[in-house]
Amino acid sequence: MTSTNKQNLMLGIAAIAILAAIAWISLRGTNEPGDDCAAAVRSADVLSPTLFSDEKTRAAYQVAKDIPEVLEQLPCFCGCMTSFGHKNNLFCFKDQHGSGCNICQDIALDARKMHDQGVSIAQIQDNIKAKYAHYQP
Repeated sequence: MTSTNKQNLMLGIAAIAILAAIAWISLRGTNEPGDDCAAAVRSADVLSPTLFSDEKTRAAYQVAKDIPEVLEQLPCFCGCMTSFGHKNNLFCFKDQHGSGCNICQDIALDARKMHDQGVSIAQIQDNIKAKYAHYQP
């Protein structure tokens, strides 16, 4: 192997390492251990319901916009909390994940119905866990 080939190989490896580091940092986000505020998704972070043509999908994203404080207290049982690092059901609606997942949508829509009926957060949590926990992979 010539010195030019070795140099090109080393530059390629360095470029891959730099790209991997950038990807890791961007996927990791700004969360510090114990910093729950940094992990929070806010209503403004949720995708607009108008981006979706499906009525159920739009409704679920609207729930995330309207009552983020409820969804952030609910687990999701589709596997996204382990597979994608979601912290709660609200995280499902910050990107298009929630648009393709009936479990995410159903949790949000059930939460809205209970919230509108005046059910406490603790009872909503219990009801969601009882109804959806068996879906967890």
